[in-house]
Amino acid sequence: MKLTDDILKELEKYKKYWWKDDINYEEIKRDAFKLLIFTILSQNTSSENTRRAFIGLSKKFDITPITLANARKDEIAAAIKCGGLHRVKAGRIREAAGYICEEWNGNMGWVYNLTKEKLREELLKIPGVGEKTADVIISSIHGYENAFVIDTHMKRIAIRLKLVDEKAGYKEIQEKLSNIFPWEKIGDREETVALFWLMAKYTCSSRKPKCNECPLKSICKR
Repeated sequence: MKLTDDILKELEKYKKYWWKDDINYEEIKRDAFKLLIFTILSQNTSSENTRRAFIGLSKKFDITPITLANARKDEIAAAIKCGGLHRVKAGRIREAAGYICEEWNGNMGWVYNLTKEKLREELLKIPGVGEKTADVIISSIHGYENAFVIDTHMKRIAIRLKLVDEKAGYKEIQEKLSNIFPWEKIGDREETVALFWLMAKYTCSSRKPKCNECPLKSICKR
């Protein structure tokens, strides 16, 4: 099973759901630590809540390891409260920042110098970093074809396409879903994956999927 040219073209209609421009996503992606914090904030919440929490944190603090490692947990929590799970995530942010200060002298430039495998190994040592969070950073460096990020939306798509069953683990889902993308035909891989994710969120929704308007209706086995 592969995404056809027609499917790839139809994904473009999801640009109407593109993220707001009140934060600079390109700047975040160029700074490994900011990307790490943004991804921790995205855990178990919506993209809108993630955006609000990151804006709140940015207004209160410089997003650097040394600043957040020395910040009070309750102050971080207050800054990101609008994003949900603020106390849990405040702890994760402070611990991650502290770890980077202790192990890497407050610098994450090392992420650009490691192989994909070694980078994953080192990222997973950071408190609060799981497979998804690690893959967000890895994909920004090595490409989405080498680190396909799996979240609840992507998992739901994989199950409905009958690529995996509901008990499948992260690695299996990642491999099977990544394999349906004809990477050699895709120019902007980051944009294509983002549009696919938006399709999963807004059309292949968990409760009331809009199957009739789904670009995948010709290949879906739901």
